[in-house]
Amino acid sequence: MGAITPEMTIFEILCQHRHTERVFRQYDAAAGGCLYCQAMFDSLEEVARRYGLDLNRLLDELEQTLSPLSDGGG
Repeated sequence: MGAITPEMTIFEILCQHRHTERVFRQYDAAAGGCLYCQAMFDSLEEVARRYGLDLNRLLDELEQTLSPLSDGGG
């Protein structure tokens, strides 16, 4: 789809796609705290690097929420 890129910040993504919140919440434990609180204005690339997250997996999960076939999206 390409709607979400590694250069986008968490803030940008949430503003454009509010339903992605559930994906970010799933990563709070892996990040050791609230991603909103700690990294709201950081790019996904920076967040993945800083917290040791799999960037490709995170992007895939975020992109899946944009699909009209995703369950629970909006």
